Amino acid sequence: MRIGPLLRACMPASLERAAANAYRAIFVDLDRVAAKLAEALPADASVLDIGGGDGELLNRLFALRPDLRVTMVDVAGSVGRFLRPQFHARVALVPSTTIQDHLLSLPGKYDAAIVVDVMHHVAPEQREDFLRAVSDALRPGAPLLIKDVEPGHYRATLGFLADKYISGDRGVMLIGSAQVAEMARRLLPDSAPAELGLLTIDRPNYLVRVCVPQGDTPCSR
Repeated sequence: MRIGPLLRACMPASLERAAANAYRAIFVDLDRVAAKLAEALPADASVLDIGGGDGELLNRLFALRPDLRVTMVDVAGSVGRFLRPQFHARVALVPSTTIQDHLLSLPGKYDAAIVVDVMHHVAPEQREDFLRAVSDALRPGAPLLIKDVEPGHYRATLGFLADKYISGDRGVMLIGSAQVAEMARRLLPDSAPAELGLLTIDRPNYLVRVCVPQGDTPCSR
């Protein structure tokens, strides 16, 4: 069994949550990520959250944006286990599901999508198909917000090694914000990708906003 999941499985829930938050804080400030997401998401949005994990980021986001509704789609079998009880009614959990499978039963298009620390776990040859599938789930003009880690910083290297040897993803490969922007321009012409300032306040973490264009429909603000 992988080291990280094994250690978490041995802990009571309260200790696991505290340990997970302390470990995560080495690599990213979730409060700053939530604040940037809160600024970028449209009002009263139905949000697709790909790879939302344990839900700690959503706890912070909901505290800032009580108008949002979120669907968490994750290939993992356990999703949102740390969501606070007061937020459960605002979240639909879709575990053990890829975005491609989710598209097959999609009831309607989402107003926005967030993809947080997922891209570096997607194999390079599958990244374009992955982003295309996420964009297919969004209505015209919706923002697609991609948070990931810029290579070349000591925290990025620590995170890479932790993903590979503690979390157990031996295929992990970092992708820079410029690469994400280039991919977005190739897949979605006129998508106007832009880094929203997270890189300045919590390096090496970045947040790229991509518009899903259609004709003259602008991105939601």
